[in-house]
Amino acid sequence: MEHFDHVVVGGGIIGASTAYHLTRKKAGKVLLLERNELASAASSRAAGLVMQVSTKPSKTPLANRTIRTVPVLEEELGESVGFHNVGSLRITASERRATELASMVAYASRCGIPVEWTDADTLGRIVPWLDTSHVHKAAYFPTDGYVDPYILSMSYIKAAQARGAVIRPRTEVYDICMERQKVTGVLTDAGRISCGTVIDACGVWSALLSAQVGYLLPLAPVRSHYWVAEPDAVYGGEHPVTTLPDAAAYTRPEVGGLVLGVQETHSATFDARELPNDPAAFSPTDGEEHWDVLVDAYKAVAQFFPGIQTARFSSYICGLSSYTPDGEIVLGPVPDVSGFFAATGACGSGIALSAGIGNTVSDLVLGRPTEVDITPYRPDRFGNVDPFGESFRERCASARASKIRTVA
Repeated sequence: MEHFDHVVVGGGIIGASTAYHLTRKKAGKVLLLERNELASAASSRAAGLVMQVSTKPSKTPLANRTIRTVPVLEEELGESVGFHNVGSLRITASERRATELASMVAYASRCGIPVEWTDADTLGRIVPWLDTSHVHKAAYFPTDGYVDPYILSMSYIKAAQARGAVIRPRTEVYDICMERQKVTGVLTDAGRISCGTVIDACGVWSALLSAQVGYLLPLAPVRSHYWVAEPDAVYGGEHPVTTLPDAAAYTRPEVGGLVLGVQETHSATFDARELPNDPAAFSPTDGEEHWDVLVDAYKAVAQFFPGIQTARFSSYICGLSSYTPDGEIVLGPVPDVSGFFAATGACGSGIALSAGIGNTVSDLVLGRPTEVDITPYRPDRFGNVDPFGESFRERCASARASKIRTVA
């Protein structure tokens, strides 16, 4: 029987980062298992925003760790990880939102994250397509940006392999082996593998894996999506990621075009037990209803982006994100099971938080003090829940709907 000290289940960006950070800390023999191709689910469909100050202050140190890890990875690999350091803008159109933004700016300053207030003239220069007539206040975070999520995922993988990690795609985990409530191994379609710890990084399927140790993680699959406008001189070129809380929308550059994400007032949710094993065999979109979402947001978005009137949206990208009722991640040991850890429930921020999550869970696995307080992330913070039930999933959908609108 093969033996590894740590087995990471899930080959998306969180699992990849976890394997990388375990090897950086010389944690022993590390194995990453993925039943499909690496980074083939949410990690390959994400918009790739990397913003350090969000609507959840507890996420800031995790996102900041990702920003700090990018140059480390690039030095190790000798190549780009696909990060575009264009900065980010948070733009408000009301006094209430301006007050909220002021608290975010103050928090960023306390955390040592560069930020500056931006006037209308500067906005017009760095974001030429933006109509500044409705802007009340705007703040610029120069160290933010966006990344190609697949490239970053594979960069973690390559760096982990270079440090000795074993990576096995197309290997499915059927069961977790335990003795006296302690993890002793995993049963895969290639046989049994013994190990001391298992890290559940299965994304929207995480509760299915944790159920094998008798604990249901509190998260549900919720639809996330965005649209891509074809290249155009009006809005093309590199410019900052923009967040528009008054319109519940965001944008980022996309090879001469523009990515536009719009927050639904009610996001579709799914029972994880009914999802296919292969994400390529499933679409979370029913018919063409996603265009209705864009139409409903048209007026609010047009206040800031009048070019939407002539923009040609040729692509629509959708996927599933693992959400929790409070919009916080699920990170830490599960109760009453020794050696089983959760690193999931990223709530649509998995790319931005990837290094922070990997770094934190690797410290937990090794019994070391963590750099961040993990209390907001505890898997048991909701008590016993039914993550497959409709009422719980509705709570997760509400968290998704308020992600941009909610303020720290």
